[in-house]
Amino acid sequence: MAMETVPPSQTLHLPRLRRRWQILFLQVIATVALLALLFRMTEVYGPCDDGFLEDGNNWCPSYEHTRGLMWVNEQPSFQDNALSGSDGLILPRELVGIDSTGFASQVAPLTVCFLLAGLWMFYQTRGEKVKLWTRRGFTGAVVLWALVPFTLNWFDEIGVIGFHLPLQHIGSLFQPLQLAIEIFFVGIVFAPILSGLIGIWSLSRRALTWAVSFFLMIIGVHALLTFQGITDSVAGIGLKPLPAQIGEATLYGGLISPLALDLLGIAILILLFHEAGNAVIGHLEYAVMLPDASKSDPEYVRQFNNVVNSHVLHTVSIIGGVALTTALALEFDALMLDIVAVMEGGQWSGQVSESLELQLTYGKVISAGLFLLAVAGMRYVVPWQRVSGLIEAGIASLRGTRSES
Repeated sequence: MAMETVPPSQTLHLPRLRRRWQILFLQVIATVALLALLFRMTEVYGPCDDGFLEDGNNWCPSYEHTRGLMWVNEQPSFQDNALSGSDGLILPRELVGIDSTGFASQVAPLTVCFLLAGLWMFYQTRGEKVKLWTRRGFTGAVVLWALVPFTLNWFDEIGVIGFHLPLQHIGSLFQPLQLAIEIFFVGIVFAPILSGLIGIWSLSRRALTWAVSFFLMIIGVHALLTFQGITDSVAGIGLKPLPAQIGEATLYGGLISPLALDLLGIAILILLFHEAGNAVIGHLEYAVMLPDASKSDPEYVRQFNNVVNSHVLHTVSIIGGVALTTALALEFDALMLDIVAVMEGGQWSGQVSESLELQLTYGKVISAGLFLLAVAGMRYVVPWQRVSGLIEAGIASLRGTRSES
């Protein structure tokens, strides 16, 4: 008796899985989260200190790329590069968005990131011989770029003044360094975007982890700048530190402050990008490890579809739950003080609520810790496992009703 199989378009073979709407949906979600993360990061961490700019300075080490390229453009030593244009830059101005501001300055570099990610995926599918010659060609081009101008300038000078040591032409050997510097300034902002795109669409956990680590490093540096001692010691470099106080909760009915909303949005986007990207890799790895006969088995296909569909649903619901509970945790201290004020009606709660320490970073950490303790203690009163089981059962029954209809 022949084993029952599913149609070829529904099997668990990798080429067909890559075209499943659930897999594409998770990849698109991860890509959108990555792009939104770029825009939010540049808005929050991109500006320089206003006083620093008013003093005539044009560049500070913020999360923004055009100021660094303008600095390179102004360096006299880079004006005579063999490949530089009339403005002193090697990279085309239209390609790096140096003449634009805000979102417009990011469109062209983002397009290049998508193209480079596609080229990297194409490169990864080539044979070892093609990869070897590609690396050799790239290395040879860089070497020729450095040696040819050096040799031509030296021989031209020999024809004028005779043979001499080419000490004054050694600078020509470092012409590729200008391109490296320009790529460095662009890469500060767009390297994690390129790495994230490669991780999402080329299925690389290492690239996803590198992108998240880079974002966390930027966030960590700016978090350190909120401490007054560190802020004063680096005041001369022009970075614009975030306020030390989280601010009063005025949004969404007093649930969250504007600054906390910005930071929470960045955190949620990082979680969404990392979770969706890793989910795709995990599901495809599971399918690849299945025996070939099981990839056409209806039971395995049904189980895989259930897991992927549940993951898509849980990704949206859990990320939303994380955002809500985080906002509640940040304002949990205010909730406790309101409860005390209602129960006792004394002045103590009002005096504590006006304390600046509650608005500082460590005050919010204490608030979140109290929230975790309260939720953990409520397990003796509220059966969390029972509640979560009822929710999952309701979702499963709803999905079953839709599938039957």
